[in-house]
Amino acid sequence: MSSSNPEAKAQQDSQSVQDYDLGYLMAPLSRQRLELVLAKIICKYPDEVEKLLEESRKAADIMSISNEIKTMLEDQGLQILEALPHLEHNIRLAKNYNMAKDMKNAISILRVVTKPFVQAMIKQKRVPEVGSDERAEMDEFVVLLETTWQSSLKLSDEKSSMEYMTDLFKELSQYRISLTPIMGPIFSDALRELKKRIRKHMENQSQSQPGSQPSNKRQKPS
Repeated sequence: MSSSNPEAKAQQDSQSVQDYDLGYLMAPLSRQRLELVLAKIICKYPDEVEKLLEESRKAADIMSISNEIKTMLEDQGLQILEALPHLEHNIRLAKNYNMAKDMKNAISILRVVTKPFVQAMIKQKRVPEVGSDERAEMDEFVVLLETTWQSSLKLSDEKSSMEYMTDLFKELSQYRISLTPIMGPIFSDALRELKKRIRKHMENQSQSQPGSQPSNKRQKPS
């Protein structure tokens, strides 16, 4: 009787999965239906939930996202409006990380999406005419980008380092300066959230320094 081989079984399971066209199978499913299917699978195979959690803890493939955007905007020469659907897809991915309370991955994705968007807008030097379908598409994208930045920063770890928050503030501030002449003020709420966190961090640092606590000794009456 042959002993079981975990590696061989894993390889067999992997091959079994490859026999299915997952893109074809999942295409008709909404997010809600996918969640329901996943919940049923976990209920039937509870031992597999740890594998799911392990996958969810992995860092997002930021380099891959960056390279895909670079390929579209530089190598393929797509205009920013043509690239918006792909950029939007990645912003929604950042929102999913938000829902999973993984702000580190969410903000990393936002940074790698925002930079090429800003660069493309600076190069283009204009936005579509007000009232056009293209302008509506652009405005919808900007709202999604801004609100996702704000929610990610609002939910981010309060223990984030001062250097990290300051770098984000400088980055978004520069984007705001560059884009304001083209499309008006942008990232206002995100910058306010960062400013609030930086101020709170400075206050906490000040209170933790020796000699900063108010004295509890009573003063002798004169």
